[in-house]
Amino acid sequence: GGYRLPTKSVGQARFQDVPVGLVADQGVASKRALVRRIQQDSMKKLAMRCQAVLVNGASGRYVVYHLEITSDYYKQKWVVCKRYSEFHRLRKRLLDRLAAHKKQRGCANCGRVCRQLKEFGFPKRVVMFKDPTALVEKRTSGLEGFIVALCQYIAGDEEFDVCAEITATRFMVKEFLLFPLAHECQHVRAVRQLKYVDPRDVQVDSEACPICLCEWGELDGNQLVLSPCGHFFHEHCINEWYRTRFDCPMCRTISGQEEARSY
Repeated sequence: GGYRLPTKSVGQARFQDVPVGLVADQGVASKRALVRRIQQDSMKKLAMRCQAVLVNGASGRYVVYHLEITSDYYKQKWVVCKRYSEFHRLRKRLLDRLAAHKKQRGCANCGRVCRQLKEFGFPKRVVMFKDPTALVEKRTSGLEGFIVALCQYIAGDEEFDVCAEITATRFMVKEFLLFPLAHECQHVRAVRQLKYVDPRDVQVDSEACPICLCEWGELDGNQLVLSPCGHFFHEHCINEWYRTRFDCPMCRTISGQEEARSY
């Protein structure tokens, strides 16, 4: 038998102050899979809308493209303002890096993403348009489509084998798009701090998950996890919770904070 929690009075029954250090973490593979899913889904669940804005600069008038991004995953919305040349430069950097990794390592996924990006119709740099408005309109829709496709390509699917170059590429794109990286990093840290528990090894002294209120007996493939502050949740429920906030639903302890560095 595993560690048994001490009996508590009825008044304390909704809290589990579990000695976390005594509980074995049985979910290394599950944790890795969940982190991978977070990093994929956060890129897939994005909506984009691009608008062109004419700016009067010191050296003349130029167009800036405002990309309004909505993350359905993190329930956040923000605006990125870039010139056409910045999108063009990003695409070139990505193609160069992915092609180099494919050549050096024979990386199939880098080759696939590189091919997809090349084949996607990116708005040309030099176009003979008599009407500048038509050029701007074409670029506006083209840039929006390119960024949507780019996020889908580098997010990949279930079979996508994520190499170090794809990870670096995702980070570069997220930085370019002003993605809420601090939030995602805290989300990943919070998940890595969870302990995956076999219900047979611990005595859970509450009847239901505090988030969905379903009884522990109804796990339905959901895994039981233990937070660093000593409370049990369904893996799915606490992961959904961390998409918008990091305070424990039971005791308000903040999860996923960076550990203070000692100098």
